[in-house]
Amino acid sequence: MAAGWFKNIAKKVKTFKNQVNVLEDNVMDERKRFRHIFERNLLLEREITERTEELNQANKSLLTLKHIWSTMNSAEPLSEVLSTVINGLSDELGYLYCFVFQVYNFESGTRLKIRAANENNFSTKMHDILQSSIFSYDIPLSNENNIIVKALKNKDIVNTKSFKKLFEGAVPEIEEEKLQAIDDLLGNRIISILPIVVQGDPFGCLVTISIRSDIGNTEKNFLSLFAGQIELAVTIANLFEQIKKQAITDGLTGLYNRRHFDQCLTAEVERAIRLNQPFTLVTLDLDHLKKLNDTYGHSVGDEAIKQIGVILKKNARSVDIAARFGGEEFSLILPGIDVEGGLIAAERLRVAIGESPIKDSLYISASIGVATFLKHTESIAELLELADQAMYSAKKNGRNKVEVANKQEETDWQHLIVNTFVELLVKQQIPAASQIVKDVQSNKLQNENLLEIMKCIYLSLSQTCTNIYKNEYINEKLDLVVMLAKKFGLSEQEIEKLKVACVLHNIGNLLVPENILIKPGPLTKDERKQVLEHPILAAKEILRPIKSTGYIINIIEHHHEHWDGTGYPGILSGDNIPQGSRILYVIDAYYAMINDRPYRTALAPEKAFEILINGAGTVWDSHVVDQFVSMQRNKKDLSKTV
Repeated sequence: MAAGWFKNIAKKVKTFKNQVNVLEDNVMDERKRFRHIFERNLLLEREITERTEELNQANKSLLTLKHIWSTMNSAEPLSEVLSTVINGLSDELGYLYCFVFQVYNFESGTRLKIRAANENNFSTKMHDILQSSIFSYDIPLSNENNIIVKALKNKDIVNTKSFKKLFEGAVPEIEEEKLQAIDDLLGNRIISILPIVVQGDPFGCLVTISIRSDIGNTEKNFLSLFAGQIELAVTIANLFEQIKKQAITDGLTGLYNRRHFDQCLTAEVERAIRLNQPFTLVTLDLDHLKKLNDTYGHSVGDEAIKQIGVILKKNARSVDIAARFGGEEFSLILPGIDVEGGLIAAERLRVAIGESPIKDSLYISASIGVATFLKHTESIAELLELADQAMYSAKKNGRNKVEVANKQEETDWQHLIVNTFVELLVKQQIPAASQIVKDVQSNKLQNENLLEIMKCIYLSLSQTCTNIYKNEYINEKLDLVVMLAKKFGLSEQEIEKLKVACVLHNIGNLLVPENILIKPGPLTKDERKQVLEHPILAAKEILRPIKSTGYIINIIEHHHEHWDGTGYPGILSGDNIPQGSRILYVIDAYYAMINDRPYRTALAPEKAFEILINGAGTVWDSHVVDQFVSMQRNKKDLSKTV
């Protein structure tokens, strides 16, 4: 019995031991599982910390990039954008120091210079070591041992821990001890060099000094992104400069255009008055360019114009301002030059133009006018006019000459108009042109005003042609012009110019080719354009010697504009159309309707009134139509009563 009891106890102990072993195994398994979970949590926490840091870094980078984009979109100068980039890297992303190298071309060779660098405690310590500004040092691109030059030429991102390597072979040379002192200051920090290439051309490098001793792929990607922003900023800046240049330069010659020239002329006048120092204006016009175009083609004419641009640039000083006014006319401002010096410069230009072949043995000449501010005038408008008059005097006296402005010639502008008109008749091959010239020149022009000269030209011309416009009631039109102009409050001066515009328009109509005017069927698009443009071109040609007639040209140029903007040239509408143009359009339309045309017989006055009234507010100014119709009907009723 005792033995049985012992066996039973032993069995229970064994069972208990087994249970304890199982329990111990389970506890060990749980310990291992908990340890695994704990270690995994540690890894997750570390990864979360790292990812959070990366996200914070990314957020800072995005904010910095947003700032950079805003700066670029605000059309700030490139230097401002570069400063934004490096300050963002240093201040917002925690880089110790950043700077941007740019490639510059000097006479001594191509070099890298620092274009932008941030200022902080490190830059101050570095300045103290170098005892000069870091901007003072250049790196020749010919120095292929330099690490920055290598990075730029190979277009590779390069990392180093030696500041010394950045300025190896710098000009002026930096002492070894100073470079070593900066390396000691940096310690083990990593320096990254990122090449900046714009549209395939090397621009420079972005150099960053990190607070860390190593750099990961994520950071490399971010830095590459910033380098890309610099490339984009440079591209935008270049485009902005290109557009800015295009806005002020002539596309064919590369000289300044008229708009920029006028701004420069105004500034030069202010400077001349302030310093009581003269300047000279030289105006030149190519001789017989039209003949050159007609004989050899417009491409040769363009080459002649380009060549003048080259000659002006070559013979001008750095302070001189050369411009192309359009067509074959050029001007040159000579600051600080009196009339004698201006005459010498103009003669030098004339000789240079005459001795420079356009192609092979083909040459061209120029007629040049010279006027000096403070000597000849103190008015911009008068200076331009005097220089132009001198230039036309050079043409009148045989071309390929230089003439100096003479204030006495100011009263002789009527003769310049007549001479220009004579040239126009010859160009147009008008029959009996010589007889017209005799008729015009038989008048005592010195006692006539511009309107009387134009009327004389019109009447002489109308007597020698079979044009359908020859009996267009010029005196009646002028009376209506005066009455309507007074109704709408135009000044006496504006009325005189409107009368001149009316006569000039009629002269232009007389010069329209006969084959177009007598064509029985509808006109083609080109023929209609020629009819519309011919009076404008003729007026511009006749008034070309006089600068102060822009108002007259403007009236003629826009007298076919419709009130709703659908007319010709179709760039103005409503009240933006000059009042004189609106008046002239109604009068011109009325007389066109009541006269015979090849494609229809003359309309009755009442039918013409009906068409004008129906078109009021769309084609014509309704106020002008109302006044005109009322005046004509009253005149008709008055004639019946009488």
